[in-house]
Amino acid sequence: MLIQTAINNFKRAKQYYITTVLTLALTLSMVLSVFSLVDLVFFAPLPYNESNNLYLLEGRVKAEGFDGAASNAQIISHIDEQNDLFVDLATYHTWSDYKLYDKIKRPEVDVILTSSNLFTVLGVEPELGRLFNKNEALGTKQTSVILGYRTWQKHYGADKDIIGKKIQLNQRRFNVIGVTPDNLVLPHYNDINDAVWIPMDMDETFKPKTSPGFMESYKAVVRLKPAIKAENITEQLNQLAIAGAEIYTPEVLKDFTVGAKVTDFKTALQGDSGKIVLMLLVGSVLLMVIALINLSSMQIARAISKVKNLAISFAFGASSKKLAISAFKHNIATIGLAVVLALLLTQSSFSLMELLAANSIQRLDTLSISTNTLLLSIALALTISAFYTYIELSVVKEKNLTDSLQSSGKGIGKQVGAGVSHTLIGLQVMFSFIVLLAASHVVLMTLSEALRSNGLNTDNKWSLIVNYSNLDIIDERINLHKTLLEQISQLDSVTHVLPVSEPRLPENLNVNQIYREDGGYIAQVRQTRIGLGYLEALELSVFGRGFKAGDSELANFPVIINQRLADLIDQNSANIIGQKISFNNKTFHPIIGVAANTYVPGSIEDEAYEVFNPLKNGGWREYSYLITTAQSQDLEMQLRDVTTRVNPRLDIAKLITLERQFDQKRQLHIAAAGVAIVLASLSLLMVCIGINGIVNYMVQVRRYSLGVKLAMGACNQRLLKDSLAELMQPVIMSLVFSFSLSYLLTAYFNSQTLFKIMPNWTMTTSVWFGILLLSFGVSFFPVRHILRKDPIKALRDE
Repeated sequence: MLIQTAINNFKRAKQYYITTVLTLALTLSMVLSVFSLVDLVFFAPLPYNESNNLYLLEGRVKAEGFDGAASNAQIISHIDEQNDLFVDLATYHTWSDYKLYDKIKRPEVDVILTSSNLFTVLGVEPELGRLFNKNEALGTKQTSVILGYRTWQKHYGADKDIIGKKIQLNQRRFNVIGVTPDNLVLPHYNDINDAVWIPMDMDETFKPKTSPGFMESYKAVVRLKPAIKAENITEQLNQLAIAGAEIYTPEVLKDFTVGAKVTDFKTALQGDSGKIVLMLLVGSVLLMVIALINLSSMQIARAISKVKNLAISFAFGASSKKLAISAFKHNIATIGLAVVLALLLTQSSFSLMELLAANSIQRLDTLSISTNTLLLSIALALTISAFYTYIELSVVKEKNLTDSLQSSGKGIGKQVGAGVSHTLIGLQVMFSFIVLLAASHVVLMTLSEALRSNGLNTDNKWSLIVNYSNLDIIDERINLHKTLLEQISQLDSVTHVLPVSEPRLPENLNVNQIYREDGGYIAQVRQTRIGLGYLEALELSVFGRGFKAGDSELANFPVIINQRLADLIDQNSANIIGQKISFNNKTFHPIIGVAANTYVPGSIEDEAYEVFNPLKNGGWREYSYLITTAQSQDLEMQLRDVTTRVNPRLDIAKLITLERQFDQKRQLHIAAAGVAIVLASLSLLMVCIGINGIVNYMVQVRRYSLGVKLAMGACNQRLLKDSLAELMQPVIMSLVFSFSLSYLLTAYFNSQTLFKIMPNWTMTTSVWFGILLLSFGVSFFPVRHILRKDPIKALRDE
């Protein structure tokens, strides 16, 4: 019976139900999706015991050209041994590239190196087997491995008998001792449930106990002793860090300021993502408000169309309470359906959100519809239903009902006041202006950054990285490199191939300090060893001269620096040529040229000071090649065949076009621009629909007064002009108010030191006039249409 009633109601008002449900489903799905991010960033609990006493410990390094997190393993160990602040300390790190060689396709997999006590400090229980314990802390290079939950599922089919089996990471075999749960999170590391875990001393190349380097990805987890406050220990940590540096890296203290700090896990995981998700939430809420205003006008029209039916019910004894309950039941069913659809859309959007925001928001791999999101969904359904019920009953006043029963059903008690209509129009315009203004600035900033030129010719350019680490003899690596270089150059699809120490966009930016001739420190720089013709192949212009044959054999080999570094040394590039720099303050190298900058659109932090050295292969574990192709079809298969033919132990670590490498850096900005464009487009669409609907309703119910004015001698042109002037009043007032509000908010934020807004006033003015013209357009056509339908005839019918 209830289903049949619902079907009959739907058939009588299909347009109303379809419009209401679909509009609310789309807008609510955006609100719930963004709220899920807000909940993840601000409210989601950590899956660890006593998580409020978990802190991230990082080393800090400050110098010319660098100020940020960089930890030295020996200094962290010194802090661990000498402090009286921590109950526990554990470390984790990533370094080498790994592949699962026991799988046919040798898939890449993230490997996290960890101290044996990490999981104990976190308070984690295994999904299967056990986690690291004292067996892995003995320093005997125990070949144990723990599978991340999704690695276990994806690559090993969730095999319940995986414990005790062997897997192969690169050339070594490991014994599987456990599987982690599926909800692990660590600051600054994404998707760790897709990784595998090995003991800290089991990496192919990294020896943390003796490493003098400072690494951004080396982190420590600590728990503080009772009564110790994190905000009070920075000075003590800095002193311990300096003492450790004096023991293990004394040379660094000549040019760097070394320190350490702790950050609570929640804050470390949140990072800068809090601002991002709150801005998205404000935009989506404004969009929902615009949608609700649009639907409110439809709800008012529906309520007025039901006045006579309600009047009859009222006449037969129905109370206002019963009418309200009946209307609420109807609305909660309609809105509830929209909320269910919104939740389904929200769930399906998580994979897209994980892709778009992977480098901006942590813990995305644990994103799901939480209890808080469900509670918000219920609250929204009840609130919107109550609001719609209020709208319906606002016209159900006893006098209106009596008038409706006594009238012919036209005109009396059925018109919404001009004030209400104008308020609805003004609110829509105001919210639309704010959303559109914010979105347009986001689009401008993100696209201008994403579409910056990288300064290179990337046409038909490929970056190939070959892994030589399976060969232990350095001379064998060098000889195989020469052979491989020759074999690749002979491929029909390859125009030419050039060796280089690392790709133009390295995965990790390893830097060295450089010094002036007087011993003064200059900056941290990226050091790239290049073959002859490398800069020319990328069309990087050089002021001065390039390298020539034999340069690489010199002890004091010449170098080329990029323009960014040249500007730091001397603003006049001509003065740079002939100056000398050093990497160790002992051997000095003459600068023979200044190369144009390489830019990284979407990732300014990758735009480093750079020194190019003449290439000399030192038998490195990885080697990169810049390949120019005539056609790229089957290139990967040809390169794999050549590599295997030269030596089966060689492995292609990565093959990617330079264009795609740079596109990956642009991805986040392009995605942000896309989201902003969608928000702006939906905002414009909704305000057009809303204003058009309200104006249609207003002119329909006023066609009688228009008929009276025509009968009194007014002309259509005069009525059109007066009607549009009346309709534009709330639009202009709303736009003036919105502009003033935007100006005040801009001034306020610019007065704060942590958040600056640089408005584009030309764009702001364009948006202002654009919405004004758009509002005029959507108002013009309904008025003209009514005037063409002979309002005098409508008056005669009335």
